[in-house]
Amino acid sequence: MVTGKIYVAAFCLLIIFACLSCSHSANDPKEAAQILTSQQQWQINEITVNDAVTFKDGKMTQQFGGIDFQRYMQTVSFKRDGTFEGIFNGETKPFLLKWRQTSKDIAVGSADTTSRGSEWSILPQEVSKEGFLMKTQSTAYDYPRMTKIALKFAPAR
Repeated sequence: MVTGKIYVAAFCLLIIFACLSCSHSANDPKEAAQILTSQQQWQINEITVNDAVTFKDGKMTQQFGGIDFQRYMQTVSFKRDGTFEGIFNGETKPFLLKWRQTSKDIAVGSADTTSRGSEWSILPQEVSKEGFLMKTQSTAYDYPRMTKIALKFAPAR
């Protein structure tokens, strides 16, 4: 009887430790910003266009009749001053954008603050120390149709 209680207590402790070690998503934009800026660099892991995976694990996958990205940001960094640096595949010079914390998300867009064109959105629940997801919708890629794009990043290795 005592050994049964010991097994139950050990099992409960194991469950608690497993839950604590699980990925924790940000609770709000402030926490999301802290996580994004705490990592020196993030690396692209997946690109999804209209819910179809077009890039995963370093390889492009062709989608018949779909939008094909030959140029994408391989790594990105969030600087505490609001600068977003992205380095396109095959290039070394960073492409600069701005990121800002809003009341509901992290918005990434043009460094020209008067232009609010196609911004990328990062929701707090899609940010953790293991990675983040940034999304946008635009007609720029397949006018006049709306294209949904999602980029998944993980900490750079």
